[in-house]
Amino acid sequence: MTATISAIADPDHARAAPSHPDPYPYYGRLARERPFFRDDANGWWVAASAASVTEVLTSVICLTRPLSEPIPEALRGGAAAEIFGRLVRLRDDEARGKLKEAVTKALQSVDLGQVAGLARTRAAELDSELGRTLDEDKTTQFMFALPVQVVAQLLGVRRERFGDTMGWLGDYGAAAAAAGTGIPALTPELLARGHRGAQALFDLVSAIRNDDEQRGLLLDALMREARRVGCEDERDVIANAIGYMVQGYAAMASSIGLTLLALARRPALRAQIAADRTLLRPFIQEVLRCDTVTSSTFRFMARDGEIAGHKLRRGEMIIVLLAAANRDPALNPDPDRFDIAREDRKYLEFGAGAHACPADKVVPLIVEIAVDHLLARGVPLERLEASLSYAASGHVRTPLFKR
Repeated sequence: MTATISAIADPDHARAAPSHPDPYPYYGRLARERPFFRDDANGWWVAASAASVTEVLTSVICLTRPLSEPIPEALRGGAAAEIFGRLVRLRDDEARGKLKEAVTKALQSVDLGQVAGLARTRAAELDSELGRTLDEDKTTQFMFALPVQVVAQLLGVRRERFGDTMGWLGDYGAAAAAAGTGIPALTPELLARGHRGAQALFDLVSAIRNDDEQRGLLLDALMREARRVGCEDERDVIANAIGYMVQGYAAMASSIGLTLLALARRPALRAQIAADRTLLRPFIQEVLRCDTVTSSTFRFMARDGEIAGHKLRRGEMIIVLLAAANRDPALNPDPDRFDIAREDRKYLEFGAGAHACPADKVVPLIVEIAVDHLLARGVPLERLEASLSYAASGHVRTPLFKR
């Protein structure tokens, strides 16, 4: 991706790529040379080209979870299963269509100007809470705190509960990822924390739902849209309200961190942005294409069928490499070139088809405000590379900075 990263060995396989220092030569080769193939050593299929990734994401026979296990067996019997099994992004049942419409319409109804105002106010408050001097650790804390706390505030979570809420989200997210992907390894302690965090989140949002004075505009909108489309299960509404925070917890933090890295690695562009802040918006869009947060996702065959000219069997798993598709020259000419003036930019960060993420306007806005604030505060860009590691994950590319 950049000249600052020396040549290193490829990832061992597709699921090792998100936490690899530089997986993009590997992704690019797969997109060009192995658009859709079976990884016999690991027992899964891989979609890498833009065409095959789009085909999988839009196919009615490719499900987000296997029919035999809609909820990971390890999560069953606890509160984490209650959230996991109700999230619309992980469902392909009859209720999914109406619920997805409610979740999407509610998010789209929120005024972006109000979101921006909340984000700027919360960023200023975090300055006081984290301390005026930014170092690598505080940069990481800020990039995780701001986005999820803005979303929490939109739901009605009070400021004094932000710390607890983030802890519960982290515990639930770690357990759900471990149970669903095996990365990190699921331990009894991790699972227990995940169930406790999930129950605490459910209790918190349930209480807010029933409090007309505390309930935020996003939760209000979700409840209204759910009624409109005929979603009668209030626990579905609560779980998907939590889902807004779950999605934002790692994804937006990662996007902020990857944008900061891209700025650190490109001093000429950084100087241009310092002189003209309006360039930050297309810069972020190019980061979303070039250094993709959601590196990959899963799909499972609902029945025997053909995908990208290959015959697959019911239950087989496909690793869908969004990051590789974004480096496919068929999607973007000269895809390895970082170009904020790129015409007709295309990327699959937010997916495609029935499970496309509806946050394609909200996420870049919050990321832009966060990065703009950090630049004004004097974020130590020159030290980020030396302090960089990537969180262990089979799907999400999350940079961490630590002194």
